[in-house]
Amino acid sequence: MARGAEVQEDLLHILQRLIALTREVAAGRYQRVQELFEYTKADRNHPLVVELAESFGMMVVKVEAREFHLEQTIAQLKEKNRELEETLRRVQLLEAVKEHLSRFVPRSVRRLIESAPETPDLEKHERDVSVMFLDIAGYTRLSEQVAVEEVNRLVEHYFSAFLDDIHRHQGDVTEMTGDGLMLLFQHPRPDRHALGAVETAVAIQEKVAATNREMAHRFRPLVINIGVNSGPALVGSFRFEGLTGIRWTYTASGPAVNLAARLSGLARDGDILVGPETARRVEGHFRLEGMGAQRLKNVARPVEVFRVVGRAGPGCPARPGGGEPAPIGKQICRLWPVSLWRTSGP
Repeated sequence: MARGAEVQEDLLHILQRLIALTREVAAGRYQRVQELFEYTKADRNHPLVVELAESFGMMVVKVEAREFHLEQTIAQLKEKNRELEETLRRVQLLEAVKEHLSRFVPRSVRRLIESAPETPDLEKHERDVSVMFLDIAGYTRLSEQVAVEEVNRLVEHYFSAFLDDIHRHQGDVTEMTGDGLMLLFQHPRPDRHALGAVETAVAIQEKVAATNREMAHRFRPLVINIGVNSGPALVGSFRFEGLTGIRWTYTASGPAVNLAARLSGLARDGDILVGPETARRVEGHFRLEGMGAQRLKNVARPVEVFRVVGRAGPGCPARPGGGEPAPIGKQICRLWPVSLWRTSGP
């Protein structure tokens, strides 16, 4: 009986030690795991103890294996997370670059790139477009009378007021000089981009009049002269290469573009002048005053030029008396006073 009690006490002691070991393993402490092997020796321990120790040993091995696998997985996840953070940083950098570049790239170019990022079609193609040139009358004199920083702020203030109207009518600023802008209007329907260009011109002159009133206490009224022409032009990217490198620009070129520039130069006192093709496309929507055939610099033949003087509407029908439209230049019905924006030069 004494021997049985002693054996039972030994087994209880061993079980307590095994339970303590399993608790340490469960807590992630493996320093005493080697003690398990002492209980797997059949010549020293009861068969049940050996079997129990071996079971505990297998459990520990599997737990260690799973912990090792978990550590490997965590390490891989950390590496993936680092890679994702790096990718996110690059994406944020690219987004920042894109945001900055978008300030310099016309929206039509952005649309081309976004529609086919791998191979955007930026080659030159002949397209029917409307082109607008606008410039500030007396800019040189203004620059001589006002500090450069003040002139820049003034020009930015005026030109910024035009952007919403330009974009609303699907126009793009393709070029800017110190005193002027070149705008390009495109649409699948030729009459739509011509209307958009003239609508933008009218909106710009209205904004100029409003801004002149706003700035009257600081500056003399600014005068913006505008020329618009429509027709086929070569539109796309143009490459300029020199010793210092290569520069690309997206713009339009051709006789229709040149004529728009000449009309802008001919305009005076806040005129909106349009060429014959633009006049034909917007007839019935705007009232135009014929200026007759004008000889323009570097244009071989005289060109019929028209001044925009009003919109057609209920108070000024496009077809007087219900008959055929009167010839362009004969419909002189002002629905807004031209003096709303026209003024004498500085």
